[in-house]
Amino acid sequence: MRAPENWRSHKHLLPAAYLAATAMLLLSSYSDAAEWRVIRRTNLVETYSDNVRLGGGAGTDDFITQTNPGITVTGIGNRFNANIDYTLNNLIYANNSNFNRIRHQLNAIGTAELVKDLFFVDGSASIRQQNTSLLGPQGIDNVNVTGNRSNVSLYSVSPYLRHRFQNFASTELRYIHNIVNSSANSLFNSQGDSFLLGLNSGTAFNTLGWGVNYSNQMIHFATGRSVELERTIGNLRYRVTPQFGLTATGGYERNSFISIRGSPSAPLWTVGFAWAPTERTNIAVNGGQRFFGNTYSALASHRTRLTAWDVSYSQDITTFNQQAGLGLGSSAGFGGSLNQLLAAQNPTLSPDAIQQASGAILGLGATGSFFGPTNFLTNRLFLQKMLQASVAMNGARNTVVLRVFDMTRQAFSPDSVDAGLVGAGDLALLNHTRQRGANALWSYRLSQLTSANANFGYTKFSFLGAGRVDDFWLITLGLSRQFSQIRPNLNGTLQVRHQERNSNQPGADYRENAIIASLNMSF
Repeated sequence: MRAPENWRSHKHLLPAAYLAATAMLLLSSYSDAAEWRVIRRTNLVETYSDNVRLGGGAGTDDFITQTNPGITVTGIGNRFNANIDYTLNNLIYANNSNFNRIRHQLNAIGTAELVKDLFFVDGSASIRQQNTSLLGPQGIDNVNVTGNRSNVSLYSVSPYLRHRFQNFASTELRYIHNIVNSSANSLFNSQGDSFLLGLNSGTAFNTLGWGVNYSNQMIHFATGRSVELERTIGNLRYRVTPQFGLTATGGYERNSFISIRGSPSAPLWTVGFAWAPTERTNIAVNGGQRFFGNTYSALASHRTRLTAWDVSYSQDITTFNQQAGLGLGSSAGFGGSLNQLLAAQNPTLSPDAIQQASGAILGLGATGSFFGPTNFLTNRLFLQKMLQASVAMNGARNTVVLRVFDMTRQAFSPDSVDAGLVGAGDLALLNHTRQRGANALWSYRLSQLTSANANFGYTKFSFLGAGRVDDFWLITLGLSRQFSQIRPNLNGTLQVRHQERNSNQPGADYRENAIIASLNMSF
């Protein structure tokens, strides 16, 4: 029974292999002047779970062995950079061999400057696993066998022209093609084609800046259905002081999809301000109207020697295709503030070293376990409102990271296209959902080689208008140790984990306790 799924997983690697081969050909002419680095690694994980299926009542306990070989390739040249990270996730179950599986995990990104200061190409590829629906058990990694987990693969290529007319203006013409596939047969695989054109003022317009931007996105679903999202926007910025400016935008958006909430096309406008009181503080706030009503956005960041703070709020009509490209729900968002802080505190470290240091502090390893807002699979368009706030504090011995989020999704297209995903009886549950949660992590360095980690996570899923509420809790405690300063690339972790769901829906509750030991080596 596992063969078809594994074959689908291998099929998903073909576009990635094609993309990698294309990138190598594009970069080959610059390879002589490039600096390449290859890191091979092996991750061994042993897990005992008393409820591997996350079912209610008596659970299914099992010992799970993971062997996860991987490789990271980075290349930096005068006119390109590339980063490819791949892991082969092998899971072997002692008591339930029919659960055995192989998962591919890929994150690759690259940029090449084909014609100096004019023609560029960006490319990316990712393969990851995520929870399919909010209604089923919410596994935090691939160990739990829930029937509610899917492979999602995304491939993107983007050629673009960029030119600067001295200090008068700059322009960019960009084309983006992406492919989103999933192992969930009821999710409509899709391809997106986007055209973006922008002309924005340069430094000659120091007091009054201006710009005109056009975007057109066509999303083609495997069923033959297409969605078009088009915007034409003009923008102005008036600099009141060197630190404070007023902003305004105006234009029109034309969207072609079947809307259940009125016309999806209308004029749009926003007004707001941008304020940078110091070089470590930035604030931008906007408010206005779009076809769905009032709209607001905000970005704020502040950094001190020991802390980094971030707050953001956004609203937009979007699709699963678009959100998959943003990596919504990954643990990367949880470590974003910490990455910024570590980079500021260690300016000589490379981005890869910063990422490794952040992962070590967070205790993620190959079994990252942070609840975040779930980009659940859907074939519908929806209005997404997202509020996130985080703070990272890093001292000599203690690191603390806190994050809160609040995300609502309201469907704007008919629910019939999701009947295969959740069943006709549950379609109304996904018309309007809300995910609110918080994460708190504390890492304490016991010695130069040993640290202790504690993580608390909470998420509430509310199915607005349907009366269902699910509460998720996650607690982990662990120790991480680097075995010697002579062998800094050899380390191990020991972790205990408790997770549970409490629901007002009968039969939806479950609990799991797990012990996890891992050994990590890179060479």
